[in-house]
Amino acid sequence: MCNFFLAFPVISTKFQFLLVDCILGSIVFYWGFLMNLDDYRKSLLLRNYQPSTLKKNVQLAACFMRHVRDTKHINALSLHDYLTDLQERGRTIKTVKNHLSAIKVFCDYLAMRGLIKENPANRLVSLNLPEEIPVCLSDSELHRVYEVAKEHDMLCEVTLALKTGMRMEEMRFLQWEDIDFARKQLIVKKTKSKRPRTIPLNQDVLEQLRHQRNRFGKLLYVFPAGRGGPGNRHVWTLPRYRGINWWSKKSIKIFQTHIPTLKNLPTGNTGRGWHALRHTFATRAVKADIDLLTVRDWMGHRKLETTMRYVHMARHYDERIELI
Repeated sequence: MCNFFLAFPVISTKFQFLLVDCILGSIVFYWGFLMNLDDYRKSLLLRNYQPSTLKKNVQLAACFMRHVRDTKHINALSLHDYLTDLQERGRTIKTVKNHLSAIKVFCDYLAMRGLIKENPANRLVSLNLPEEIPVCLSDSELHRVYEVAKEHDMLCEVTLALKTGMRMEEMRFLQWEDIDFARKQLIVKKTKSKRPRTIPLNQDVLEQLRHQRNRFGKLLYVFPAGRGGPGNRHVWTLPRYRGINWWSKKSIKIFQTHIPTLKNLPTGNTGRGWHALRHTFATRAVKADIDLLTVRDWMGHRKLETTMRYVHMARHYDERIELI
């Protein structure tokens, strides 16, 4: 510290003490900041959050804390300003909603620990964010997706996504013991809602899963890790689930060169490509006149309103409009 001030001999002693106080204050703030996040991470682990969800929640909580700098500044107004700032910086509607959802969970934790009096998210006036239209593939794009998947040894992954509506994370953690070939169904244990659900399997999916079992049935996970991928097929040999980098970046980037809808995804959100396949499944299920309660159960939605988003996308031309 003495050597530091020798470089600035003209600084007054009073200013030096102010500078030291400022530096120490910053150190104390960031130490407390890191300790709060570490405790928060542990609390999420106890609540059985999936690894990627846990990581994302902690990251978004950290972004909010850097904005407010201190828990005593957390209130409905600072939260509103933070979300408004995200919008003004061009963040998508989904991103803003993700931030709000993560901050609400974080503030619940802070209130539980007595670090804030109440959760400001509960008092926040609605931002009236418009609802995003789910990204869905056309029939021609769907045909092309299967072609590309077959060419790059991803047919089982793509078929499972398009024929079951499973989320990317749910496919990542899928194990062979979760699949009942005799009953033609699988159980999703690690879900976003933390409630296991059962999904029926049609013949296309069963065929691909049997082929996958012949190749990797001795391993724990249906989609194991390793050095597989373009130009290096059949080298998924490790007894752990495949890394997020393959799912959210490498695999989808292959499809983006061929599929216009996937190519136009927001920059930095290539992981949404697998969610586009989930949206496509839901839309096709509604078009096939499968009742909404069943689709909701297959998709794992908590609320029927979430499933209703796909109704307007699946509607056919209504001849009754000619009567007006």
